[in-house]
Amino acid sequence: MPPLQKRVLDQAAGAPTLASAVNIGAVNLGAFNLGNALAAWLGGLVIAAGLGWTAPNWVGAALAASALVLALVSGALERRTASRPAGAAARTVAAGAPAAVPVHH
Repeated sequence: MPPLQKRVLDQAAGAPTLASAVNIGAVNLGAFNLGNALAAWLGGLVIAAGLGWTAPNWVGAALAASALVLALVSGALERRTASRPAGAAARTVAAGAPAAVPVHH
């Protein structure tokens, strides 16, 4: 869990206090609890389907493989974003945004 917490803090450099509150609180713990519940439920499903007592091992392997794919995609997206020039992201957003309308008082 510490590597995940560090990643969240690294990504939220602009608001470290907010990231700490979310990171230690519900989000990370909720994700782990959801993963545990999903694995137990899927393991029970494959046993109930008559696939045998070793079938939950395959469910665990599939869940671990999907988590690895998600981590690799996340890392690739982060590297792609980091390799852009500093103003490129702002220009991309500005290009798709409507023109600012002056406010008259």
